[in-house]
Amino acid sequence: MEELLTPQYITSQVFVILAYALIALTYFVTRRRVQLSALITSNTLMGIGFILLGGWVGLSMCIIAICRDITNSILDARRKPKDKLKNTRLDWWLLALWLVALTVATIFTQEGFMTLFAFFATATFTISIWQKNQLIYRLLGVVVGIFWTIYNVVLWSIAGMTLESVLLIATIVGLITYCVKHVSGKSTEKKESSKNTSAAE
Repeated sequence: MEELLTPQYITSQVFVILAYALIALTYFVTRRRVQLSALITSNTLMGIGFILLGGWVGLSMCIIAICRDITNSILDARRKPKDKLKNTRLDWWLLALWLVALTVATIFTQEGFMTLFAFFATATFTISIWQKNQLIYRLLGVVVGIFWTIYNVVLWSIAGMTLESVLLIATIVGLITYCVKHVSGKSTEKKESSKNTSAAE
């Protein structure tokens, strides 16, 4: 309990809270440049928090995530309109590159199986943002939230556990909402198709 009252631990929690506040900000802004800046700053703050908590795998994941997001932003800006809705060969090569980088960084920073959950979370998230299927993207988002929650428990980051749990609940609600709308939308299309068929007869 005394460890939770040390200046180092309290400072780590402040950085974690600020990081999650910036993550939340990305849901309310539409400008890509602002979103990117918020994500980079968030990963930087989270990385500092992990340093103070001794979460070296988490720190390495944050560093690679920053590089990944900057690279993706540059490539997206130069992407041809016809390639925006599909993954090109370059996209798949980059995905493989980031997964290899995450794996190598984890090998050198891991301190036991439980610390690998930061790797699981970042690798899963990296795979999810390569998805064009919204359902798969949202499902993987839930998995990512579970992995990050476990990692925060391992580090005993109270702010991380709390805020990641809130984010996980929001992700699950978003997934359920998407599924309900998707199913109801299909039902409506079927009914309209039946009516049109009956009218034609």
